[in-house]
Amino acid sequence: MSKVAERKARMRTDLIESAERRISEQGVARLHARELAADVGCSVGTIYNLFEDLDALILHVSFRTLKRIDDVMEASMDDVGDADAVSRMVTLGRTYCDFAVANSNLWAALFEHNLPADYPLPDWVLEGQLSLFRHIEAPLSFYMPSSDRETVGRTARSLFSMVHGMVSLSLERRISGVNLDMLDEQTEFMIRTFVRGLKSDQA
Repeated sequence: MSKVAERKARMRTDLIESAERRISEQGVARLHARELAADVGCSVGTIYNLFEDLDALILHVSFRTLKRIDDVMEASMDDVGDADAVSRMVTLGRTYCDFAVANSNLWAALFEHNLPADYPLPDWVLEGQLSLFRHIEAPLSFYMPSSDRETVGRTARSLFSMVHGMVSLSLERRISGVNLDMLDEQTEFMIRTFVRGLKSDQA
């Protein structure tokens, strides 16, 4: 790699890290190119030479958040060892909730930042989102032995959506949401109820 290419790569990384820090501290709505430029010592024009727009930069931050969620979910599975399938699913759900609460601004930027309707999502973002479901599909398939992979995957998305919705309403402090101090407890209750339904369907 040439020195020019190295400088550009370093600048891209610096901008992503600065954006991540600012989103974490202030939220994505308060992210401004001028402040990012000041953080890393470049011009605003340099940002738009390295990224198509500010949304593209936010997507890079969101991909890092996806990777962090993936890492903590994988680590949680290592920690539970040989626990039964429903306990593994509960651990995944509670791990996801705990991450969202501890990193609420980054989580919101990942799932709630409004992109233009026709904004093309890069394949690497979509692949990063889909990678989360593999953690759920593995224990879920234990309760769906006669189902094909597509059906298990679709059910995993439904279960994720249920937990995700609880987290979203709770973090927004909506009156219809679960209190944050009860989020883990209610997540476990809903997952175990979901699994009981699956088991009765298989009976």
